[in-house]
Amino acid sequence: MQPQQGQSGQLTLDLAHRRNMVRDLTGGALLVLAVFFPWNLYFGFRIPGSSNYVLAVLLAVTLLSLIAIAVPYVGPWRLSGTRFAPTATNRLRLGLNIPYLLLLLAFVVYDIFQTIRSGGTVNVPGGVGPGGWLGIAGAMLCAQPVSTGQPGDNENYDNWLFTARILGYASMFGAALSSGFNLAWRVRYALQPTNSASGFGRQNIAVIDTALVYGVVALVAVLVASRWLLKGTREYQLPTIALGASAMVAGIIVWVLPVGREIDAFHGIAQNTSTAGVGYEGYLVWATGAAIFAPMALVRSHTHPIGRDIWRAAARNELLLIAVWCLGSVVMRLTDLSTAVMLNFPYSRYDTMTLAAFDLVTAALAFWLRINLVNQALPARLISSLCGFLLTLTVSRVIVGVVLAPRFAASPDARPNPVYGNNLAQQITSTFDVTLCGLALGIVVAVIISGRRSATQTKQPGRPRRRQRRTGQPGPARGGAAVPSEAETTQFRSPAALDAHDDAPTTVLSGPGRAPRIFRSGESTGPLPPKIYRRLDDPS
Repeated sequence: MQPQQGQSGQLTLDLAHRRNMVRDLTGGALLVLAVFFPWNLYFGFRIPGSSNYVLAVLLAVTLLSLIAIAVPYVGPWRLSGTRFAPTATNRLRLGLNIPYLLLLLAFVVYDIFQTIRSGGTVNVPGGVGPGGWLGIAGAMLCAQPVSTGQPGDNENYDNWLFTARILGYASMFGAALSSGFNLAWRVRYALQPTNSASGFGRQNIAVIDTALVYGVVALVAVLVASRWLLKGTREYQLPTIALGASAMVAGIIVWVLPVGREIDAFHGIAQNTSTAGVGYEGYLVWATGAAIFAPMALVRSHTHPIGRDIWRAAARNELLLIAVWCLGSVVMRLTDLSTAVMLNFPYSRYDTMTLAAFDLVTAALAFWLRINLVNQALPARLISSLCGFLLTLTVSRVIVGVVLAPRFAASPDARPNPVYGNNLAQQITSTFDVTLCGLALGIVVAVIISGRRSATQTKQPGRPRRRQRRTGQPGPARGGAAVPSEAETTQFRSPAALDAHDDAPTTVLSGPGRAPRIFRSGESTGPLPPKIYRRLDDPS
């Protein structure tokens, strides 16, 4: 018994080592990747005028985080060594990643300072770009405790769940505060006295209306998604992982592709919430939540597999976010159309209604799937196909949002900013729409996995299949009683043959043979006694 327990413990330890390796390598890759992406509008790779001092600090804290990866694998405190101390190792890993987190916090504080100082002016705050999202996800992965395959690992992860809950509240509070601040500045600007004789006019109404609608839609999206971090259960952890990963990939795509400046006016660098849609209060926290929840889901999936109901509940949460944002996009497009009509801005009624129709159909399909995903009567293939169609619609929304968006005529003397800005008259399509494309892909994956789990659960492995009785072939049924015409007691044999088979049991079946035929008279032959026709080789 002891050798088996030792072998099981060794397998658990090896599995924990592999998971540690996957987590740390992923974190290291994200840290290195973060160096090559912008951190805000004024600092980062390929951004003119970036500070060399800030770059040196970034490289230094990145090096410290990479050293934290090597702590459990080399040196006296390695996992395979006799001096391995889990508590000391985990504290050292966390301490080496704190400078990285402080640097990212400095970027957030700098953006808040710029927002307050330049509020209501044409100066644009720096925001936080994809480099910060990738960096914080990598640092959180590298700072997490080492998994040893022991029950104490769950206690360590429970502490990180509390951290995720705090970040969720911070995201919701920060987004609400930012939305209220921006709304106050824009309303204050709209209420300022003008030199026109008409006083409070159409432009003032348009400014207040647009600020209110855009701010509410962006805030609701952040509240719906950041609420997932407060739960901590699997049906909320999985959507957070998908959303955080999709946000990081979306930031990379929008920054790298040339069309990224038309998808997002700030080229994927998030401002605070309601300045240009969903702000960095959401993206940063979602990336952090994905980094916290992913190792938990990976570790516990071995002992507690993710069931069908959990996958479907996760997909329903993701569908709610897509539906809410698409409905908000419809409201924003109608608001922009009315604003363009009032202020004589360039607009196309056909293009705007087409964009609104795409948003409305996507929202309706997302709501329908959310309601019917728990309906067991619907075929799994239908649900999977509709989820694939939803993915197609989310991608199409981004494409038509760029192609059909109204534009201003470009001035030949204007010098465009090398980082941000475009000539779109309205900027509703953003990086968040690209993020929803990745989230829709996650819904397709979740539905497919839940369908397979459902098919596996309906099978009963301990119960053998019942074989159908073959028809049209001679011989008795297997395991049942013999047909009377085929049993030994009904066969006509010679006395010698009967003596030879006296010892045979009556349940043993004979070989295939024909039963004797009985001739009965019909109406045309008249009344005749029945005759039994026997085989020629039967002497009886």
